[in-house]
Amino acid sequence: MNRKLERIFRDRSVTTAEVAHDEEVRRAVQAEFPPANTSHEARTDSLGEALRKAIRDSTQPVADIAEKAHLSTLALSKFLAGERDIHLETADRLAEALGIKLATNRPNISDLKQALDAV
Repeated sequence: MNRKLERIFRDRSVTTAEVAHDEEVRRAVQAEFPPANTSHEARTDSLGEALRKAIRDSTQPVADIAEKAHLSTLALSKFLAGERDIHLETADRLAEALGIKLATNRPNISDLKQALDAV
């Protein structure tokens, strides 16, 4: 994902193929980052907020984090701006790119097996 994004200025009408490509990119971004919940529910302790804080606190440039997580810089920027939410798989990739581990409320299967074997 070493592509640089640059603004394209067109001096002609957009072709059907270009419209289809733009729509495909839009759908891919929306699939990776669903629209943000705009209700008044508190989101301060959410996974998304924790990742946003970790990205902002990181010394890595956002473009580098996006590349390591196999995301477009645009999609990551929309997530950071709070315009998009995040899927768990994407959160895992971002955490890996940041060198952090996501904490979950579900028990680890190997820990459960060890606990049962100890009984």
